[in-house]
Amino acid sequence: MEVHRLMSVWKRPTIWEWVLALFLFLMLREWLIPLQTLTDTGILWPFYAIVAGVIFIDLLIPYRWLTLPIKALGLMGLLHATLFDKSFFDTEWIGELYGQLIHDLPLAFQQDWASMSILSRNTLFDLVLVLLATMLTYLVLEQRQGLWFVFLTEMYLVVLDTFLPYDASAGVVRTLIIGFLMLAISHLMKMTNMATLAGKKSRIMLNSLLASVMIIMVCIGIGYAAPKAGPSWPDPIAYLTGKGNDAPVGVMKKVGYDNNDERLGGPFMQDNTLVFIAKTNERSYWRGDSKDVYTGVGWEKGERDYESILDPQTYTWENTLFQGLETKKVQATLDFKGPQQFPTVFYQGQLKKVSNYAPPEATVVYDKMNQQLEVRAGKINLVQLSEKNGQPEYGPNPLLLKLNQYKVETEVPIVSEKAVTNAGINYPDDIKERYLQVPASVSPRVRELAATITKDAKTPYDKVRAIENYLRSSGKYKYETKDVPVAAEGQDFVDHFLFDSLRGYCDHFSTSMAVMLRTLDIPTRWVKGFAPGERVGTDAFNYETVEVRNKDAHSWVEVYFPGVGWVPFEATSTFMSPVRFNYDLVTSQPQIPVPLPNMENQTNIDRGDGRFNELEEGDSPAGSWIKIPWQVNAGLAVAAVVAGIIAWRRRQDIQLWWMRRQLSQERSSEFQDRYHLLMRMMERVYTRRQPGETLREYVGRMTLPADKRQDLRYLTELYERTVYGYKHMEQKARTVAEQILERLIRQLKP
Repeated sequence: MEVHRLMSVWKRPTIWEWVLALFLFLMLREWLIPLQTLTDTGILWPFYAIVAGVIFIDLLIPYRWLTLPIKALGLMGLLHATLFDKSFFDTEWIGELYGQLIHDLPLAFQQDWASMSILSRNTLFDLVLVLLATMLTYLVLEQRQGLWFVFLTEMYLVVLDTFLPYDASAGVVRTLIIGFLMLAISHLMKMTNMATLAGKKSRIMLNSLLASVMIIMVCIGIGYAAPKAGPSWPDPIAYLTGKGNDAPVGVMKKVGYDNNDERLGGPFMQDNTLVFIAKTNERSYWRGDSKDVYTGVGWEKGERDYESILDPQTYTWENTLFQGLETKKVQATLDFKGPQQFPTVFYQGQLKKVSNYAPPEATVVYDKMNQQLEVRAGKINLVQLSEKNGQPEYGPNPLLLKLNQYKVETEVPIVSEKAVTNAGINYPDDIKERYLQVPASVSPRVRELAATITKDAKTPYDKVRAIENYLRSSGKYKYETKDVPVAAEGQDFVDHFLFDSLRGYCDHFSTSMAVMLRTLDIPTRWVKGFAPGERVGTDAFNYETVEVRNKDAHSWVEVYFPGVGWVPFEATSTFMSPVRFNYDLVTSQPQIPVPLPNMENQTNIDRGDGRFNELEEGDSPAGSWIKIPWQVNAGLAVAAVVAGIIAWRRRQDIQLWWMRRQLSQERSSEFQDRYHLLMRMMERVYTRRQPGETLREYVGRMTLPADKRQDLRYLTELYERTVYGYKHMEQKARTVAEQILERLIRQLKP
């Protein structure tokens, strides 16, 4: 009798029901994974615990009314474990939770989520998650209605991938596999229940499931390995906004490396998706490709000279970019851990050798004009492409192959300033014909601006530096990724950036520098790839481990100097070129500081958007007092006690927040005082300054992204000039420094 009563409360699920429950959990997990990318959610394990707990309880207990108090108790325990420090049996935290919910419920009805407390938002989200998981266990596990949920999950991931900065390609494939298996098991469980011989049910189930798994794996494998054609439909975002592909005005793109640069510009969203992890003994730009034909709206490739390299591991490249310069030998191993791979080989400096690539069945096609390495499928160079004069022509397989990993040996230059200064203007004819092209769309005012900037420059190198410094340091142009206007139809891309919008990102700065130099008869080309990435560790051989993400996609400029070759330059204000220069032209000055712009007789730039004025305004005072019941006040009092405890434990973060607030509000302070406060914040966030360490040594030692490092070095040099050089800071220089300080303040968060 006791056993019968116990079994009436607890049911014994079959092994197939457990497997079905596991697949349901994995499907719900796909809904939760994007939260870390698209929201400020830090950890996901509490949500996983809720889903797993609901499925487990519903699978074991047959009575819904009995599962409700168990789920409620479990949810209370999880909230206590993740949000409270007091004992579970202390009723104060329950009162605090109740009071906070009462206070924030009106905000929830008003959909003012930002004003709600973290406690209320987490509690309400957990409740919704419990209800959703309960409904799904009933429909999928009991009613066997799972097809609609698989379809809805796929649609959810596709919408996120299309309209938001989230790469759901792996999630779509996982959902396809898990969903089909879940549907197969659900259907087979119905079929086996109809079998007349009970002993054969397990065998029928197992054989049918194996057949289903094989069919699913074969289909997925063929779809993954088969060659993919390019998209035949237009961009859905552009289509829905009514702009089309030819006029991408207002279309928000995701940042990343792309071979199509025919139309530049427009806003984009930062994408933190990992592209590859590299181990290298030198951090430098990862060069992917270069382009030489500027069309007025973007870049294309002109004439190409391909060479098929059947065995890249034995092939050695010689002087492909530069010659006669001091170099440093670099080795790098690239491992593409993220969801994206490319048929382009990325390398630092000048390539010497490619090896250890996977998959190994590959042919490397070398574009000798642009120094690009493209990977094709297959190792045999015997694919007939066409016939010429009655004779068959053979070439590499046109099917692109994306490598998972490879090792490159390169050499990065240490550019002699003396060599590039004395290089002269005796350019080869093929260089002048190919790299001085300027379309008719480039307006006369672009040419006039380039001539004005370089009027005092005597050599091509001086002109290159003058234009580079003008774009980087004049304070006239702002680095911006979201609020980026697009040129009107028929207007030149460079003309629009230099004179109308005055804001953009690396494509705007690099293209403008290349075009302006071409108007001065200096050969240039546009280069694209990735910035050095973020250092995440160092191995036993002192090789740095760096992570390169989509947001590190970058473009810069290469300038040709006779007798030297192609030398890279950085025009974007928030990036710092890792190319080393040996300032051997003037031996008494081994290092030239970053030039400050000429601030005389210049007025403040009016970009017409009012955002700089908004940044300087303080926060508005709080609204009027809202009367609430005394019970809620009591709950708030308890919350204040808990907040005090949390504040004591987080006192270092609070101190950092207070210093950040001081930097934002005390605008009347001297630059030296604000700089000292900024360096104290840097010590809190990154690393302590060592005794006897100069400011320049400390800034150089910190591991920072390229934009922050460039800004901090600029401020450090400005500080040294004003303090140790006893030079008065002009008003325009002060404005530029304040803008950089504001940018660093926004990026530093406790």
